[in-house]
Amino acid sequence: MKPVRHAFRTLTAAFFFASAGMLIFVLAGTGCSSRRQAARRAGYSRVMTPTPPAFLTGPAILLLTNTASFSARIELQSQNSLGVAAKSGGELLGSGGKFFYAPQTEEAVDVPRQGGTYAFIWDAAENKGYVLSDALQAYAPIASALHVTNLENGVGAAPAQRIAGHPCESISVTTRTAEGSSATFDVLRAMDLNGFPLKIQSSTNAMPFVLTFSKVRLETLSPTIFAPPDGFTRYPTPESMSDELAAREHNLKRRSPPQMEMPMPEPSRF
Repeated sequence: MKPVRHAFRTLTAAFFFASAGMLIFVLAGTGCSSRRQAARRAGYSRVMTPTPPAFLTGPAILLLTNTASFSARIELQSQNSLGVAAKSGGELLGSGGKFFYAPQTEEAVDVPRQGGTYAFIWDAAENKGYVLSDALQAYAPIASALHVTNLENGVGAAPAQRIAGHPCESISVTTRTAEGSSATFDVLRAMDLNGFPLKIQSSTNAMPFVLTFSKVRLETLSPTIFAPPDGFTRYPTPESMSDELAAREHNLKRRSPPQMEMPMPEPSRF
C-alpha cells in the first residue's frame, strides 16, 4: 500500500467533514450539473458540496508555514453562518507550507449534508488544493482568491503561560491582503517546540475562532501525503464529486430489496 493511501485511510476512516466557516472559493466551473438537477427531480437527499474549513484556506494557516514538518491533533471552536457555536476537531499534518487535514468530529452545518468521508490537501503558497473522498476514491480541485501580502508580528496581550505542559509566549500577528483587508490573531507559541503555535485565536475576524493544538510531533513527512493518492479519480469540481456520490447512494437504495414488516404477535390471553 502506498504511503499516502495509508495516511489517508488511517486518518479518515472514522472522520466526518462539515463546514467550520464561510469563505469565497474559486472553484473550477460554475452552475448545477445535469446530475444534480436529475437528483432534485427524483426527490432524494439534498446534495451538499464539501467545503474546507476557513482556518485551512484563510490567513491563519500562514502562521504554520514557518514551522518544521509536524503532525498534530487540533480542536476548533468557531461559529457557523447562523452565529451558532460549533466545535470540531481532526488531524493536521504540515510540511513546507503544504497541509493535509482530516476532520474527525462533525461540525455544525446550516443544511443537511450528503454522507461520505472527506479530507483536504492545501498548498498555502499556491492558494489551492484538493478535496479527497474516501467513499468515492476520488478528488477534486479547490482554490481561494485570498492573497496575503504581509505578516506583521507584535507583542501579545496574554501573559506567558503553559499549555499541556509546554511553556508558551504570547505574540500578536496581523495579516494584510492585496485588497487592503486585514486580520489579527493572538498566538501562543511553545518555546520547547521551536515556537510552534499551540493556540491561535482570531480577534478581528467577522467569524471568530479558536484553534488549539495538542499531541504535536515534529517529524519528517513524506511528500506523497500532500498529493492525491494514486488510483483516485479526478473530478472537475467538489460539486460534481458529491453529485456522483449522491447518485450512487440513491441507485444503491433503489436496488436494495424492500424490507418486509414482521406482524406484531397477538398478546397472550389466559
